[in-house]
Amino acid sequence: MSAQSIGWDSRPRPTMAIVVALYLMIPHGVSAGEGQPAVQAEVEKMLRDDLDLEQVAVALAGSEVTLTGPVATFWDKNEAINRTLALDGVETVASELTIPGAEDDAGIAEEVVEAIRTYRFITIWDYVGGGVIDGVVTLNGTVTPDRDKSGDLFERVAKIPGVQDVQMRIVQQSASRRDNDLRRGIAARALRHPALSHYTLVADVPPFRIVVDQAVVTLVGAVRSGVESNILESITRQSFETREVVNLLQYPQ
Repeated sequence: MSAQSIGWDSRPRPTMAIVVALYLMIPHGVSAGEGQPAVQAEVEKMLRDDLDLEQVAVALAGSEVTLTGPVATFWDKNEAINRTLALDGVETVASELTIPGAEDDAGIAEEVVEAIRTYRFITIWDYVGGGVIDGVVTLNGTVTPDRDKSGDLFERVAKIPGVQDVQMRIVQQSASRRDNDLRRGIAARALRHPALSHYTLVADVPPFRIVVDQAVVTLVGAVRSGVESNILESITRQSFETREVVNLLQYPQ
């Protein structure tokens, strides 16, 4: 039986091959560039409905979104950028968002100190410090790993009016059982000592900190005298599993 012809010309047809390739590359029923208005509308809706940023303008060029306009705080700016980046069809975000400045850095510094002081998860085992230059806040220090304290503090500081940026240099301590036992043991013995027990009467967290990481204990913060500093260091050194003690305590001379 001879082969039956089905009317297909087997000779190469380059033009048809190109057309077929393009047809396969573009989703059926969608023309090139048709998705851009939808992406822009989604960004605008997110900014308006989720973040209440109605004054922010959105421009889209390819997969890059440009955000322009005033926002109240650095937290608003950061959220606008991060949430825009999380949307499908967006690869980069160019920010032209502006934040009102504060009168001076001293006012911002006072609010940063208050934000840290009133953070209810700060303990005797956490130490956080920092500085402010031209509205840019830098937070440094070390915290225990029981929750995302660094993220919490970032949010609290980023919402302070006048803050232009927040640089986080806070590291997380070890979560080992040995370090946890050292933290609890040293703190309990220190606050039971007759010379140091008065700190439990004036504040939930004393002005000194007991930082433990990999069995290295750093004493930092403030005490009333050199005698208290020596007592606290002695208590720390008596802990069997302590590998090293660093005493950075400050006190009136």
